[in-house]
Amino acid sequence: MISLEQQSDPWLDLARNQLIQALVQYKQKPYLPIWGELFSALREIAKLGERKQENIRIYSVHPSGTLWYVFREKHYLADLPEPGITISLTQEQLIDALLQGSFAPRLPESC
Repeated sequence: MISLEQQSDPWLDLARNQLIQALVQYKQKPYLPIWGELFSALREIAKLGERKQENIRIYSVHPSGTLWYVFREKHYLADLPEPGITISLTQEQLIDALLQGSFAPRLPESC
C-alpha cells in the first residue's frame, strides 16, 4: 500500500528516537510535559518526508500496525491491519492520541 523509504537517514533516525523516547518517558512519568517534544519530532519527520517526497514509516505500532507520514496528503496515517482500519490524523490529532496511549510504539523486549 505505502512505499517505504529506501535508505536510512540519520536525521530521521534521530527524530524517530526522540519521539519514541519521549513516549516511553511519558508512560513512566505521565506528569512530564512532552507535547513540545512530540511536536518537534513529528514536525522533523514531516519535513524530511516533504524534502524527500516520500512516505515515511515512523514506527511499528503495538500490537500490530504501522504509523506513517504521508507526504502527498500531509497527514499521519495509522495503518492497523488487525482490525482492518486506517486512520488519517493531523499532527495535533496524532499528538493528542499519543498522549492518550493510542498508537504506542512496539518496543523491543529489552525495554
